[in-house]
Amino acid sequence: MIATNVSDFFVVYIAGWFVVLAFLWARELWRARISDWALSEGSVCVCDHCHFAFLIKPGESAARCLRCGEMCSIRKRF
Repeated sequence: MIATNVSDFFVVYIAGWFVVLAFLWARELWRARISDWALSEGSVCVCDHCHFAFLIKPGESAARCLRCGEMCSIRKRF
């Protein structure tokens, strides 16, 4: 059996908890980075006729509404 006193056991116990907490913290950071929400590079277009909102690809200047088929022009934001 290994002879230890109370203070050595306490130091090892606290160090063990720091290792466990550091591991759990690193795992949570990794999981948050993987499941992080990112905005699409497309734009949101709202139809003037039926008010249906849909995503369009970047660089498009006009799109056809998916619900009613009306042509929607994309307004540029400054």
